[in-house]
Amino acid sequence: MTDTRPYRITVLLFDGVEELDFTGPWETLRIWQTVASRPVSVRTASLDGAPVRCALGLTVTPDGGIDDEPLPDLVVHPGGAGIEALHADQAHLARMRTLAEHGTIMTSVCNGAMVYAAAGLLDGRAATSHWLVLDELAEKHPEVEVVRDRRWVDSGPVVTSAGITAGIDMALHLIDRLENTDMAQAVAGVLEHPWDPRVDLVAATSPETRRHTLTTIVPRMQAARRDG
Repeated sequence: MTDTRPYRITVLLFDGVEELDFTGPWETLRIWQTVASRPVSVRTASLDGAPVRCALGLTVTPDGGIDDEPLPDLVVHPGGAGIEALHADQAHLARMRTLAEHGTIMTSVCNGAMVYAAAGLLDGRAATSHWLVLDELAEKHPEVEVVRDRRWVDSGPVVTSAGITAGIDMALHLIDRLENTDMAQAVAGVLEHPWDPRVDLVAATSPETRRHTLTTIVPRMQAARRDG
């Protein structure tokens, strides 16, 4: 490649962001930045440049605000408890539409896909999310072709991933797409993360495990977050 302009990637941060939703893709893409065959710049950005308090209590200072630099070539929109507010934030949805109209590749992790659906970016497209919200995604946004049991879904200008750790697999897929499979596999090796570009299936979760998660684990997590 002869293009010397950095390929700009922004990982979005916001209050209530799920920690691994953004750190997994960030580290994966940041490793790629160090070895990519063309200049790559990976930065974090909050909505206003201020530190954010994440879903499980971690406080993170971003590199800047989302509007501080030229529009990125690719954005990673994580999920988390803060998505409920962003899903109804018209200014945020308009910002996402502006990025998409600019030609930015829009990617999401976990329930970050709910924001893209609300912005109309998933209309007529296949998409996935965390299994806990797939029914909600289908009910609230029937115009979206909801895909189940996939680690990621590449719909061209929009790429969505399943829950939390699936963001790492999606980031490796993006490296495969933007550079090549050998590079993606090399980065996966550094991460000691098993990855095969031909396999994007989510490991099956038993109905019993899902029932336990819904009836016991999720209520406890919600209570803990309410209590601070």
